[in-house]
Amino acid sequence: MREVITAVYEITADDPAGRAELVAVEQSHELPTELAPANAVRDSLAHVRSVVERAGRPALVTVDYPAGLAGGELGQLLVLLLGNVSLQDGVRLVDLTLPASLAAALPGPRLGIAGIRARVAEPVRPLLATALKPVGTTPEQLATLAYDVAAGGLHVVKEDQSLANQPWAPFAERVPRVAEAVRRANDDTGGHSVYLPVVNGAAAGFGEQVRFARTAGAHGVLVMPGVAGFGALAHAAELFDGGIVLAHPSFLGGFTASASHGIAPDVLFGTLLRLAGADATIFPSWGGRFSLGRDECLAIAAAARRPLHGLAPTLPTPGGGMSIDRAPELLDAYGPETLFLVGGDLRRGGDPRRAAERLVAATVRPG
Repeated sequence: MREVITAVYEITADDPAGRAELVAVEQSHELPTELAPANAVRDSLAHVRSVVERAGRPALVTVDYPAGLAGGELGQLLVLLLGNVSLQDGVRLVDLTLPASLAAALPGPRLGIAGIRARVAEPVRPLLATALKPVGTTPEQLATLAYDVAAGGLHVVKEDQSLANQPWAPFAERVPRVAEAVRRANDDTGGHSVYLPVVNGAAAGFGEQVRFARTAGAHGVLVMPGVAGFGALAHAAELFDGGIVLAHPSFLGGFTASASHGIAPDVLFGTLLRLAGADATIFPSWGGRFSLGRDECLAIAAAARRPLHGLAPTLPTPGGGMSIDRAPELLDAYGPETLFLVGGDLRRGGDPRRAAERLVAATVRPG
């Protein structure tokens, strides 16, 4: 029996069965079936397995693609699942099943949850993170903030995605200073905090930035696959052997914002970024300043952690307007196998170290 990649789409159309056939042909052959060679039709044409029409809702369509169409490559898998039809309204990818052989050929996380826990020496408790910001802050100010939150007990000190190579804090100047500040905080407190600078330079300079971060004393990098490409996650892991690769959702919102187009959030942030090599995946949690609902967020976390042909689970990282006061609620919902990202709320009151200590205390469960 040949191996298949099974994709499930929500299709909004007057004739969902007819539209489903068009999707299958477009995504596999992009050529009218009657014009294709007989062997191609037999071996590589996608097939619609089922069309389930639902009153008042998009039809649920299941399409089987011959696994060979992906060529064992992540980029081609993305083209296959939603390439040309991403340019059409009414088609939304909502589920994905891969054969084990294809999953094994894709990057997947090098560290995943267990590897990150080992790096921060925290085997059980929920993990905590913050972002260094805003743009306009000097390297000295960023380093002071990094020291304070690391000394306050946060496990991950990441840079905000908006930091790049602006004149206020050039990459080559700020990264060594912040790395040194986190190292001093660890020395002073016995902690094991890690620092992840953002790498978002031009394609030609991406590898140079990753290598610079490694030699400057960082512990991994923050990558924006919506800007740098999905393949940049695995490339960063190769260049920063043993480093944490944290995926940020910037520029990916266009895939998830529409209920009738794009990719379901759990598939994008939970499954596809995991296949691409994200050790941890940031996504906007409910109750903050973004629009995902509670069920969608919990589905992302579940997809990031569920068994997937032996691939390491990715650490779900909810953020986007989270607060210290909401930490117990979020912990109850997501569970401890989570990296909770709290940003601006740690700056309220003017004492980030004390605020970090309060966040740590808020996530300690009795017993």
